[in-house]
Amino acid sequence: MNVKKALILLSLCCCFLSSVSLGENSDRPDNLTLSNFQFGPINRWSYSHIREVLPTVNIMHDNDQTLPLVKDEAFFDDFNIRHEGRVQSIDEIARNWYIDGLLILKDGNILFEKYYDHLTEDKPHLMNSISKSVVGLLAGKLEGDEFIDLSQTVSHYIPELAGSGWGPDSLQMVLDMKDGSDYTEDYPDFSTTFRLQDCVVGWIVDDYCPENLPLGGYDFFPTIGRNESNIGKFYYRSGSTDVLAWVLEEATGKSLAELISDYIWKPMGAEFDAFITVDKSGYALGSRGMNSTLRDLSRMGLLVINKGKAFGEQVVPASFIEDMHDQFGDSTWPYESADNLEPYYRSFWWGKGNEERDLSGVGIHGQFLRIAPEAGIVIALYSSWPNADGDKELQYWDQSEDLLDAIIAKFR
Repeated sequence: MNVKKALILLSLCCCFLSSVSLGENSDRPDNLTLSNFQFGPINRWSYSHIREVLPTVNIMHDNDQTLPLVKDEAFFDDFNIRHEGRVQSIDEIARNWYIDGLLILKDGNILFEKYYDHLTEDKPHLMNSISKSVVGLLAGKLEGDEFIDLSQTVSHYIPELAGSGWGPDSLQMVLDMKDGSDYTEDYPDFSTTFRLQDCVVGWIVDDYCPENLPLGGYDFFPTIGRNESNIGKFYYRSGSTDVLAWVLEEATGKSLAELISDYIWKPMGAEFDAFITVDKSGYALGSRGMNSTLRDLSRMGLLVINKGKAFGEQVVPASFIEDMHDQFGDSTWPYESADNLEPYYRSFWWGKGNEERDLSGVGIHGQFLRIAPEAGIVIALYSSWPNADGDKELQYWDQSEDLLDAIIAKFR
């Protein structure tokens, strides 16, 4: 074991002991287990208490450099929008959609900020796959600082992955999820690689988990095979983010938590520490394990809408941000889309494909960060949908874009 992994494991042990002690005096549900914490109704509590459920490591902010967020003169305590075919208040939508917190910025100022259920302005919430978008920005920063070359292959940085599904692919192909890995992801199907990875990283303990598992992510990803027919086609696969995060660690000699802190969280002016879950080997779950306050999620949105700048300094290269905005559709796009849109996926960000070139970070169970540059709007939204795509009666994914579009139309 190298020194970096040993330090991660030491930090992991300390954080786990802290998490256990925190749980003693909380309102933790009596029936919470590692089989149900991700799903409703338990996740209404667990998504804002992940440190009391899973081992984590800290992502530090800088006490001496916080980007101020001030209320706009036109601040709203409540508002109505047309949604699901009728006019509703945002509180009604929040109740029906399991929203935990919503923050809307217009030209850098707060137009609306409200918390529901267990969430508060200083409490971190699970990002799920918005974590990927943080890793994407980090990759852009590290390329700008010449730690990595996005045209190089995964195996160039991690020889242990040479025989895996990602080995011969460029880092940019991995960032765009157009690599040749045979990683599969279908949330209701608990036989896919995604759910097997849940077993490996300790996010679930259930009958379907194999008895003999790899020690953690560092042992798991070299076992994933290759499917040449996937090359050049976008297939959503969380494992690609975790592999890219591993590359960033190897290229710099720092842990993922340290990298996010040093190159994104501190420079952008975060107000609070964030944290990320780690498995028993110390592998940080870059694909969906990060947790932050809603306010700091919105600050990340400001970093993007300001073309990578904070405090007048270039944190992420502007060219990397512009590249995320300036894609023009994907001919292999696997999902249905409106005729007037040309959607795409670039550097772990979702491109809406509208004329205004909006971007989104998106996580299952209802996590969203929408960047609308022409409107000057950032929307940060945390939720705890009972299932990955909604609840037992409705799938919210399709209507989520409509909700975000309606908010932008209201305040543009």
